[in-house]
Amino acid sequence: MFSSAKRCIMYGMKQREGFTLIEVLMYLAIFSISAIFLINILSSSIKVQSQQSIANELNQQVSFVSSVIEREVQGASLIENPAGEASSTLVLRYSSSTLDPTYIFADASGTAVYIQEGSGTAQPLTNSLVAINDFTVTKYENAGGRAVVQVALTLKYNSGNPSHQLTRTLQTAITRISAATFDSNLLPNSNNSYDFGSGSFTWRNGYFSGSVGIGTTNPGVKLVVSGSDAATTDAGAGWVVKTPNGSSCYRLGVNNSGTVSTTVVACP
Repeated sequence: MFSSAKRCIMYGMKQREGFTLIEVLMYLAIFSISAIFLINILSSSIKVQSQQSIANELNQQVSFVSSVIEREVQGASLIENPAGEASSTLVLRYSSSTLDPTYIFADASGTAVYIQEGSGTAQPLTNSLVAINDFTVTKYENAGGRAVVQVALTLKYNSGNPSHQLTRTLQTAITRISAATFDSNLLPNSNNSYDFGSGSFTWRNGYFSGSVGIGTTNPGVKLVVSGSDAATTDAGAGWVVKTPNGSSCYRLGVNNSGTVSTTVVACP
């Protein structure tokens, strides 16, 4: 009797040694849910890391282009772009022949932003990882101050994956800080249209090594005024001339009755 009971207990224990089908299915379900959860976490982590890397790349390239434009504008002698007109090319003039003129521009296909100094080859400021969605420069003139260049730049990450196509936009204004020097003729872009200074913003002194013509295209002497009178608005002022022997100078003027008079003055 005792050995029969013992055999029954041992038989029952043997029946419970494996997993039932329900237990296996439950374990598989738990494992699947955990795996999906972990995969989603890993995927999200990789996506965030990738987007952060893309954002860093865009920020670095935007910052580099901005610093180059700022350096070039501040060091230029002249911003040659027409005032108030948006352009895809910034034209800067320098006194150095190796730098003059300098162009900063985006190519028509939006591949890159380039800089070309003098007669040198255009060099890219951006690489193939980004595309140029917008590059616009506009010069603004400030009365009594130096010109300002407004720059609008938008870079887009160059990827076929929609989730990677991030963009970065730069909006900035840069002031030219150096004095203008020229190594060629200073000419207006249309005849008889612009003034040199104004009634409220006048130039102090002018120095010329050659002739000055006012109203004429061919001055034969140092100063020629054609088509109008030359006048002085200060009482007692006149025209100072030097004697042939160079020893004395006289101011030619008139008295209150209109009679021409001369007064000895220090030679200028």
